[in-house]
Amino acid sequence: MKSLRFGDIIIFIFIILFSFLYAKTLIQNKSSKIIIDSYSKSLRYDLNTDREIIIEGLLGESKIIITNGNVRFSDSCCRDKLCVKTGVLKNAPIICMPNGISIRFEKNVENDIEIDSIVQ
Repeated sequence: MKSLRFGDIIIFIFIILFSFLYAKTLIQNKSSKIIIDSYSKSLRYDLNTDREIIIEGLLGESKIIITNGNVRFSDSCCRDKLCVKTGVLKNAPIICMPNGISIRFEKNVENDIEIDSIVQ
């Protein structure tokens, strides 16, 4: 059985650290804007401004709070209140299906632009 050398341990530690850093960048969402969709309208808000939003849904009003760069449902008129129990929006949208309201991050357009052709 071969023993591990000092260089093997350094490479192994480097691979583990790189994996954790890469996973951290995948989890973090760099968007600072959110979009709140309801059955009648779509609203866009900045996460850097603290505010309380009351939006009308299919069943009634829902209360959404933006504080410290986080957004969450504070209150909703739905029966199970799963949207309120979900907590803070991280990397997946928060949806209140009975009331027809969803909160999601705005997609960064700069990285997704494709140029088909250039006209002179």
